[in-house]
Amino acid sequence: MDKSWFQKSRDVGWLKSKYFNDDTKRIYLKKGDVLLRPNSHNDRLYLICKGVLKGFIEDEHGEPFEIFNSTNDMFVGVYSFFSSEHMSYSTVVAAEDTVLGYIDRSQAVVSSPDFAQHFLPVVVNEIYLRQLLAGQMSLERQAAMKKLAETEKMSTLGQLAAGIAHELNNAIGVVHRNTELLAHSLREYFELKEPNLFSFFTGSLEKGQRHSSSFIRERRKEIEQKYKLPARVAKQLAKANVEDEQINQLLKSGMHEFKPIQFLIDTGVSLHDMNVASTQAAHVVKSVRELGNTQKITLVETDINETIREALSLTKNMLVGIKLNIVAEVEGTLLANPGDLVQVWLNLLKNACESLNHAKTPQPEIEIKTWLENNVYKVQIADNGPGIDKELLPRIFQPNVTTKVDGLSFGLGLGLSILKKIVESYQGEVAVTSKPGRTSFIVQLPKKV
Repeated sequence: MDKSWFQKSRDVGWLKSKYFNDDTKRIYLKKGDVLLRPNSHNDRLYLICKGVLKGFIEDEHGEPFEIFNSTNDMFVGVYSFFSSEHMSYSTVVAAEDTVLGYIDRSQAVVSSPDFAQHFLPVVVNEIYLRQLLAGQMSLERQAAMKKLAETEKMSTLGQLAAGIAHELNNAIGVVHRNTELLAHSLREYFELKEPNLFSFFTGSLEKGQRHSSSFIRERRKEIEQKYKLPARVAKQLAKANVEDEQINQLLKSGMHEFKPIQFLIDTGVSLHDMNVASTQAAHVVKSVRELGNTQKITLVETDINETIREALSLTKNMLVGIKLNIVAEVEGTLLANPGDLVQVWLNLLKNACESLNHAKTPQPEIEIKTWLENNVYKVQIADNGPGIDKELLPRIFQPNVTTKVDGLSFGLGLGLSILKKIVESYQGEVAVTSKPGRTSFIVQLPKKV
């Protein structure tokens, strides 16, 4: 037997010249024309001379599922031509204007002894492609079932979350309304009882505590030395952020006990923080309720530094004992949902605080820096903690990634995944670098989105 037949049969040009050189056996299809239908009789073997044919079968929902895409010098109808039933199993459609050559079983050449040998590789290739198709369909079915299961799970979780969010929203609404009512009532009371000191309450109510603990310590020393006041009194004035001119006026008026001022300021700051906390909680609850909602969220001009200050108000208790350095090199706004940005800074600050506190870092410190570069706002939040494990670092923004030490979760999993999505929703970026003694997150947000 001439073994060269196998190599020849793999050469489409050779098969084409030997079996498909009859110009009378040509079919011309326009785009969209159907060549074969399922269960239709077919005793022809087609060769694509020019064009594209696509094959489809129906899935369990009756929708077309593409099973092949054949182009120039490829065979079509192999299964039905060589099978005993000569029945097509798919719908074959011209994807563009197509020219076909063909042979049919009535031709004498088909009955020749060499024909089967010459086309054996074609049949083998068809079997191979069908096996690939079966494997692909099996994998796609498994993937679809897995996706369906995840979708059903998320749907159930979403319904549960929406129910919880509804109940929380009612409670948060009560807290928010009562905070505003209490602030209004105290405003009227202090204005009546302490008219000369009333501005200390209103200022702290509107702005909260805007200075870090390190600033307050330095200011206390300055007041203590300049006015020869006891350390306790100097601390009250520093914490109250009383300016030198106000201190001189208070001392001239004969006031030497500043507890009333401290009380007014503490009350104002507490109410301010309660209002910020309830507003942010309402934002988070609203985000949960809107899971899957494709409606565009209304954006407003948002002061980046103000959202950072609000996040600091919410983490005030966690920041006790941690030196805070704030460097705001830029004052500016961008179109955003303020609650989104507060959520970003809150997540990063919480992670930094937990890392520092758990590691019992000596002289713990967090640095917050904002600046504008190439029309992009940049916010850096860095700490001097133990750092993030180098094996975890590349996956830090992936869902379900977390670090746990002695059962303590640092929240570096879903929280950072959500954070990244929030930042990217504003066409921004977030990056992290970490080594022992220095972990830094830099968030970049375009000034104009």
